[in-house]
Amino acid sequence: MVITPSPHKIVLLRMTELKLFSLIILLSLFQSASVNGQSEEPVIGELEVIEDSITTLAEKGDGFLSGDELLSRLESVGSCLDLRVTDVVRGYIRNYVNRNSEKASLMLGRRLTYFPLYEEKMRQYGVPEDLKYLSVVESALNAKAVSRVGATGLWQFMPSTGGEYGLHNNSTVEDRSNPVKSTDAAARHLRDLYKMFDDWALALAAYNSGAGRVNSAIKRAGSRDFWQIQKFLPVETRNYVPAFIAATYLCNFYYLHGVSSYDPDLDLQLTDYINVYEGISFQDIADATGISADVVKELNPGFKRDYVPPTTDGNYVVIPKRVMPAFVRYLNSISSARSYKLDKPEEYTSRDMGNGRYWESKVTMRESLSIKEYARRAGLCAEHVKAWNNLTDDYLNLGQKIVLHRPVYVQKHSAVKIEMPGSQEKKPAQPPARSQSPGNISSESQPAPQPAEAPRWLYHVVRRNESLEDIARLYSTSTEGIRRLNDCSKVKFGDRLKIRSL
Repeated sequence: MVITPSPHKIVLLRMTELKLFSLIILLSLFQSASVNGQSEEPVIGELEVIEDSITTLAEKGDGFLSGDELLSRLESVGSCLDLRVTDVVRGYIRNYVNRNSEKASLMLGRRLTYFPLYEEKMRQYGVPEDLKYLSVVESALNAKAVSRVGATGLWQFMPSTGGEYGLHNNSTVEDRSNPVKSTDAAARHLRDLYKMFDDWALALAAYNSGAGRVNSAIKRAGSRDFWQIQKFLPVETRNYVPAFIAATYLCNFYYLHGVSSYDPDLDLQLTDYINVYEGISFQDIADATGISADVVKELNPGFKRDYVPPTTDGNYVVIPKRVMPAFVRYLNSISSARSYKLDKPEEYTSRDMGNGRYWESKVTMRESLSIKEYARRAGLCAEHVKAWNNLTDDYLNLGQKIVLHRPVYVQKHSAVKIEMPGSQEKKPAQPPARSQSPGNISSESQPAPQPAEAPRWLYHVVRRNESLEDIARLYSTSTEGIRRLNDCSKVKFGDRLKIRSL
């Protein structure tokens, strides 16, 4: 005999099952199953998306784009993954453009600082450049992000995994927050995971939860297709690839949803880095280059004390590219153990003075090219070219005019020159010369000789780690002349030197 429960009991039973399922998911969110972890400010709200999937949000009638429309746009971007637009992917995209547009705008601005570096490192290690969007999922491009389980930095490395790839953490440095070191480590880690799984979707899943959990899911599912093993992965990891797809969409099509990008100053966009072995403060760097110490701090979040400690391995320091020549000159002035050099000195020259920091180069396209290919030829990042010209298309057409920003390179930052009091006194007025015709100049028409003008002096305050040779070059004079004028054989920080003005 079959006993059929009443409709009332069926409803209660289904509600109980739904609550239990929701509780399990909530508990999963607070117990990270990740090797690399999630940032405290995830790019997309996981909880809202999972709730949407529980309540089976309808494809139609929710006021958002259909999966086909989203997929059509994504396919124009291209990816190393099999892009699919599921309810979860749509939920991530909708949640971010509708509810977190302010965070999206901040994150989108940071892409102009970090994406050029990401692309460089990924090319170096043979990793697809579109994996740069993984950092959006991990940290929202926040180098200071720290997860609830201790994962840190742009790529959210745990201490153990970071240590395997040479990322150190001590009282002065946190390499997981160093953009250069952490990106280099992330590219190598992704390369190693791909060698293990021969599939980028599986490599991403392993990046999040570890290779062991992915291998276990593969065995249980009897498949090596991410979408087939998805249900056997931890909750956080099964939504990881969908989140990556949503991040790819967001970075390429945010403008279609009324989301803006808060673009940073050009000093935070056009940057360069160098491996430094000496101990120097951020203020030293500022004094040597003319940029503010705050800019140095913003570009170098991996240093804990506004100070680059001395080391035998070197610390990567990021600065605006336009001041790299001055910084290299400064490093050579304080280093006795090594010689610092620019990789390609011919690139560090300016064709124009512009506004003193950057100049605009106006270009008319002589052929049709993709922005990515044009940027590669011009030594730029495609993101910069698009942002500077408010472009939404991925191609440049024949005859199209665009603007590029180029640095005005600082070869040596000049110290403040202090004039001697009274040196700006007015000179005696010269008597007017009599008019005369060519070829009819007599000795009487020559102006009377004037008394010799008294020498004018400048005063220079010696900066930290500055030598007599540096000061002599700055004022186009000789070290011996400075010694005689000041009756000294050497100088120290804070000395006030008298220098003859030319």
